[in-house]
Amino acid sequence: MKRVVLVVVLVSLLPLVARGAGPVPAEGLGLEFSTPGASGGAKHQRQDSRPDPDMELADCIKEALKRSPYLLQVRADWQAERPRMLEEFSGFLPQLSLEYDLSRSATELTPPYYQHYSGLLLTYNLFQGGQTTFSYLAARRDVEVARAKYREAVIETAYRVVVAFYDALEKKALWEAAQDDLKDAQVNLDMARARFEEGLSPYADVIKARSSVANARFKMRERESLYWIALGKLNLEMGRSITSSLDLQGKLKEVSWDVDFSRAREEGFRFNPLIEELQKQVEAQKYRRNKVYGEFLPRLDFQWKYGWVDASFPANDVKEWSWQLTFTLPLFSGFASRARLARTRAQLESLVYRLARVKLEVEQAVWKAYQELKKSESNVHSAKAHLEDAAHDLRVTRGRYGEGLANMVDLTTAQAALSEARAQYISSLADLQRSMAALEKAMGRIPYLERKGE
Repeated sequence: MKRVVLVVVLVSLLPLVARGAGPVPAEGLGLEFSTPGASGGAKHQRQDSRPDPDMELADCIKEALKRSPYLLQVRADWQAERPRMLEEFSGFLPQLSLEYDLSRSATELTPPYYQHYSGLLLTYNLFQGGQTTFSYLAARRDVEVARAKYREAVIETAYRVVVAFYDALEKKALWEAAQDDLKDAQVNLDMARARFEEGLSPYADVIKARSSVANARFKMRERESLYWIALGKLNLEMGRSITSSLDLQGKLKEVSWDVDFSRAREEGFRFNPLIEELQKQVEAQKYRRNKVYGEFLPRLDFQWKYGWVDASFPANDVKEWSWQLTFTLPLFSGFASRARLARTRAQLESLVYRLARVKLEVEQAVWKAYQELKKSESNVHSAKAHLEDAAHDLRVTRGRYGEGLANMVDLTTAQAALSEARAQYISSLADLQRSMAALEKAMGRIPYLERKGE
């Protein structure tokens, strides 16, 4: 009776399982995920906050999450795993089929005769050591593994877009800085010409200043080319053509992120999809091991027949019905079950050790990203101070050159120092943004999209 009630319950759940095996919704990709290991489908929320990203960057990430071929492929793999739950769930349900039998019989006393049977056959497994249950649970965990891989792909895609975005912004800022360097070189050339015409400086100063202008033009064209290359890479990371029109309006700016390493490490352990993926694989392997245990237990099957028996076809003469209970106890299977059990145990042990290794790797990734972030923050302050000093030195040197207290070598040296300081400051700002994205990735966040309140 309990078994019949269980069948009714399972049949009532069948539509829900079927809906769960449907397509993965595409809306809100990367904006809302269930917290790994939590119950009740809680939103993936965070504790600390960081500066709001530029909308241009957020748009680029969302575009990549919709168009990236790599992400679409992983999403298709996730979809391919979902129907397996329905496939394994079918093992809880009875099997109904239409049966036709033709037999020929004879004895020493009777001549040969034919017998036709046609009817319905219903078979239902009452007990098989929990093999169907464990197969279904393992299939559910496999779907969760595929979901974790999809989230990992989302994080990786977003991270690559962030890196490409700030690489393009860096190249654009360096190109603009090269234009400022060209203006500075042109000012130095004008000063050298004016002093030469007044007989206060040799013509060698003009030659030196003209050479600086030529070098500044060459650097400006080179950085322009690097900017367009970086822009093409960003287009590719977004899943678009490399020649697609794209105009970056964002600016590199100083930001700070007050994050504690202990909290970052804890968040990495809780939300990093690599750990979630291995945890679900361990659970699935435990269910597969338990399924093998069921092969050593007895099996109980129920069979019911209803049909017609006749000497001619189609059979419609004599009605026949029967039911049958079959009890099967496995005694010897050629060591196949024991071999499968040994294999599943070894695979489970391997996954447990791999999970421990991945946890160490995640901790290392968080630690490295955290230290890189601190270094980048320090480099920004140092580069800013160096830029202010270099700008001041160029102003002072220009004044001294105009008064005849400094030569062209001093002036071009100060200009080169300012050009280098500009480049260092720009690169330090871009490195800071990339370091933040790397730490968010190690913590299991979708870079620049998952923040407090989202």
